[in-house]
Amino acid sequence: MPASATYKTYLSFRDNLGRLRRCIRVDITGLANGANTIAHGITQPNQPSVGATPKDEFFVPTSAVTAHCTQFADATNLYYTIDAGAGTTASVFLVV
Repeated sequence: MPASATYKTYLSFRDNLGRLRRCIRVDITGLANGANTIAHGITQPNQPSVGATPKDEFFVPTSAVTAHCTQFADATNLYYTIDAGAGTTASVFLVV
């Protein structure tokens, strides 16, 4: 079974150039050993049919897991490789 994700916006703020940014926590379940591609489902607030590309990404394991980012997140997916631990969970904090 592939990994799945749900997200919640924690705060909104304006960066130093006045652009509106959101800090979002993505909770991931069902991570398996090896490479994982996880659809995050985050969209742009003014264009709900367009995915949002994160500017920053912070991985926080919520179970015993050794992992690393395979590649930086794009507008549709997160990419993580699990080195040890199956059926694991994690949270990823994104700024979009």
